[in-house]
Amino acid sequence: MWKNYLKIAWRNILRSKGFSIINIGGLGIGIAASVLILIWIQFELSIDRFYAHSDRVYAVWRNTTMDGEVMSWDYTPAPYGPAMKDKFPEVEETTRLTEWDPHLLTLGSNSFYEKTTFVDPGFFKLFTFEVISGDTESALSVPDGIILTKTVAEKLFGKEDPMGKTVVLEKQLDFQVMAVVQDLPQNTNFNYTVFLPFKKLESMGWADSFWGNNSYRTFAMLHESTDVNEFNEKFAGFTAMNTEDKSVSDFLFPMSDLHLYSKFENGVSVGGRIELIRLFGGVALVILLLACINFINLSTAQSENRAKEVGVKKISGAGRGMLVWQFLVESVMIALFAYGFALTIVAIALPYFSNFIGKELQSPFSNPLFWVISFVYVMVIGILAGSYPAFLMSSFKPTSVFKLKLNAKKYWVNPREALVVFQFAVVAILISSVWIIRDQMDHVQNRDLGLDKENLIYHQVSGTMQENMVAFRNELLALKEVNSVSYTFSPITELHSDTNMMKWQGKDDSYRPAMYRMGADANLVETAGFELIAGRDIDVYTFPSDSNAVLINETAAIRMGFEDPLGQVIQDDDLSFTVVGVVKDFIMESPFDEVLPILVFGPKRNLSFIHVRLNPGEDYSEIMANVEAVFAKFNPGAPFDYNFVDQVHARKFESQKRTAQLTGLFTVLAVLISCMGLFGLATFIAEQRRKEISVRKVLGASIPGLVRLISSEFTKLVLIAVLLGIPVTWYFMDSWLETFDYRISIDWKIFLWTALAALGIAFLTVSSQAIKTAMINPAKVLKSE
Repeated sequence: MWKNYLKIAWRNILRSKGFSIINIGGLGIGIAASVLILIWIQFELSIDRFYAHSDRVYAVWRNTTMDGEVMSWDYTPAPYGPAMKDKFPEVEETTRLTEWDPHLLTLGSNSFYEKTTFVDPGFFKLFTFEVISGDTESALSVPDGIILTKTVAEKLFGKEDPMGKTVVLEKQLDFQVMAVVQDLPQNTNFNYTVFLPFKKLESMGWADSFWGNNSYRTFAMLHESTDVNEFNEKFAGFTAMNTEDKSVSDFLFPMSDLHLYSKFENGVSVGGRIELIRLFGGVALVILLLACINFINLSTAQSENRAKEVGVKKISGAGRGMLVWQFLVESVMIALFAYGFALTIVAIALPYFSNFIGKELQSPFSNPLFWVISFVYVMVIGILAGSYPAFLMSSFKPTSVFKLKLNAKKYWVNPREALVVFQFAVVAILISSVWIIRDQMDHVQNRDLGLDKENLIYHQVSGTMQENMVAFRNELLALKEVNSVSYTFSPITELHSDTNMMKWQGKDDSYRPAMYRMGADANLVETAGFELIAGRDIDVYTFPSDSNAVLINETAAIRMGFEDPLGQVIQDDDLSFTVVGVVKDFIMESPFDEVLPILVFGPKRNLSFIHVRLNPGEDYSEIMANVEAVFAKFNPGAPFDYNFVDQVHARKFESQKRTAQLTGLFTVLAVLISCMGLFGLATFIAEQRRKEISVRKVLGASIPGLVRLISSEFTKLVLIAVLLGIPVTWYFMDSWLETFDYRISIDWKIFLWTALAALGIAFLTVSSQAIKTAMINPAKVLKSE
């Protein structure tokens, strides 16, 4: 019997080649898109969840109340981890971790920057990365051990055994290679290539014991029998036990959830990356659903043609169950062909898709579980897509089938039309959403940053540059290509420090707004392109007392309640600074967020970066060669690893751009799939109405009139779809825009253009078949009548 089902299914597929191609093509594209998204989702869900003790590893987070709102952060002071392990027997192991700028590694004449971190010996107990050689715990238990990843070891030593060899850090500190680990996998949020012992920081006095200096991340592993909820109840007052600050509460957050749920509001996790995963998971489902709708529509559209087949089989003794199975086998066979087509697309597209999202996704084809899931996936799709047509067509009665016209069941709403409306409602939602996302991106990209990002570079101050900062600065300024120079605490593109403990005259002790720190030596206003509103710039070379000066932006002046900021004294920790100038608000962090209160202090703290304002020129290769020569003179052997500020700023849009591009890509696929279905449906309906159209032509109907007649049925449905999609788009996109502090308002014209685009797409899809049918010679169609 099954062999018979397969034969009949194969013959039916061959008999309706055009519709079969549309079904297989549309379903294949839908499946391919969903498989690619599912591969990406599986990758995202695996991040930081593959460690041997993932279920027991936690990140330390802390809450405090600021201006009536609970703020959460995951940075701790240096003594936090060891004190935590000593205080709580439930804690099996802890590790601290630094998130600093890249460090310069040198071996002989070979020098390059690598992403380094200082960690405790427990790091590789918590995070079980593959160890190639050596003992990671021993390497991190002494001040001068170093652990390299495989790639870095090969860059330094080639094919030689690196164990026991010496590597120089920042041309100042010698470390002995005591372990080599495999390059960290793609599915971790740690991106380090060199691991150094935290003991080194302690031995050099760089890790102070002050509990107010929150500069390190802390992770903990609990014993197997520990209930984290019960532990958090005991742990909540840990900071209060060790400091006078009673407003901070501490808690452990699962490391396995950190990537997906790290967005906190009022002290609790409310989502994060998981929202994007849910979004594109929904998109995958919708695209697959659109492809299934095509299958259902085209199958039911052919019901009249298949009715006689059903009638004959029923008269011959076939039961309804046998007919249902026949139609389901046919739909599963189409789903199998579609899945084969989809896997071909996936195999070709996966490298490009991986490059597009910036992660190296692994091909699933070598995983046996993938094929098991694939089989289930195909069967489910085939059965779900074929169920409605199967039960519909198997329900035809032989007495009705052989009448002149099949007495179709009347519905208040035609199911086929409803499905077309649903398809194009989805298309309208996606088109308008892409439009809104693009407008939001343009709005933010055109935002006034309060600084001039063009012709501005920055470079980390490392090695011998630190010993000759004044001479180095002077030689740069002597170049005709250089306009101005400024040393800073952090790059102009990011903030490295904040506090809520600053004090100033008239401040209420209960008022603790977050204030953000920057630092500079001189000429930052000119170099960064700030707009000075009042006072002057910091300049320690002209005014030596400017080591204790501070420059503030407008938002900082407002938060501090200064009517006349100049001359005001601000206390930060145990240092006092006098306000010498006020600048217009400028943006260093996310361009999507509100303006932050930023204070630029004189050089009481380390100045780890140098910014160089270049004079505009046509030949940048010559300009950069001359600047590089000065860098090479003061830091010989080190790479010239500079960054253009405008390029760094552009990278801040990458995540949102990728979201917009992915949404655009899947919108195109949704439109393509919907148009394929609409084309097939229009072809079939035009074929069914050939005699009607021929009669109308004989009676004098024009070709444009006939095209409008055929097309109007579909354009009416598309218009209804757009009208239904507008409120849905408005609701979801308004919710999405609310996640940004700096946002657009939704313009009603977007929906007008969406309607015109959807109608245009539908008309172009249908009109080709309408024109073809309208141009048929009536004599050929009606000659047998």
